[in-house]
Amino acid sequence: MKTSVMNHVKAVTLFAIGLTIAAVVVTAGLFPQSQEVPSVGGPAPPPQYTAAVERARALVRAAVLEQNLPGVSVAVGIGLPSLASAKEGAVVWAEGFGWRDVVTRTPVTPDTRFNIGTAASAVTAAVGAPGLTNTGADAAKEWSPEAIGEEGEDFPPLTLLRHVIWQPLGLMPAEYPLPGDRATFYVPRSDGDPDRGRRLMYMRDLACCADGMAFYSTPSDLVRFALATNPGNLDGELARGLVMSLMTRPDRGIVVAVTSNMAHAKTSSLAQRVGDAFAEQTR
Repeated sequence: MKTSVMNHVKAVTLFAIGLTIAAVVVTAGLFPQSQEVPSVGGPAPPPQYTAAVERARALVRAAVLEQNLPGVSVAVGIGLPSLASAKEGAVVWAEGFGWRDVVTRTPVTPDTRFNIGTAASAVTAAVGAPGLTNTGADAAKEWSPEAIGEEGEDFPPLTLLRHVIWQPLGLMPAEYPLPGDRATFYVPRSDGDPDRGRRLMYMRDLACCADGMAFYSTPSDLVRFALATNPGNLDGELARGLVMSLMTRPDRGIVVAVTSNMAHAKTSSLAQRVGDAFAEQTR
């Protein structure tokens, strides 16, 4: 009897330690320094934009560090429809920064798909348009395989057992990183501040804005959409926080798209700063 009690106490203690470790991992800064934020780029930018890209990279890495963001993806296009160079409009730079999934440290790439939330209604009509190969809608379950926040979500001890024991032993398949190059989405644990730690986003939030579906795109596709339609500035929210911003600079023919997999990311101000870096180059 005594041995049974001791084993129970040991199990409870180990479980509590596991939860504590998990909490520490969640609230710790993801990247010690901005230079340590990993990135994956697309094709090399045209030579005339090299200096602007270098400035923009530094701005993005600084924002990731400052806000403790898991991942960010950025694309820049030149040549709005209102300009004489419209037929030459193209994506000149695309790069992913940080992790599309924190636990597995799977990097963000230019092809990583991000849920764009409330911006879905503005982009829906472009689905299937030529060149928009990474824009569309999925069932929310594809973005939240554990049904976070829903009745189908496992009791926390079972989730811990699955992640710590069953999956490492190969007894159950891993849910993350999400297939299809989808980003895992997070929300701040408190006060809408990503620096206060994060948790997985509820499935209902992921399906907020496209008739119960999760609407996704990439910054490169969003730039192509803007170059074709000139929609002006556009923001997308999930869980009442920004996850995406599309900024146009008609005076310079510049389009910037910024996405993040953390709600309440300051994507709008970052898009503005990246746009300013390219505006300096196009003077």
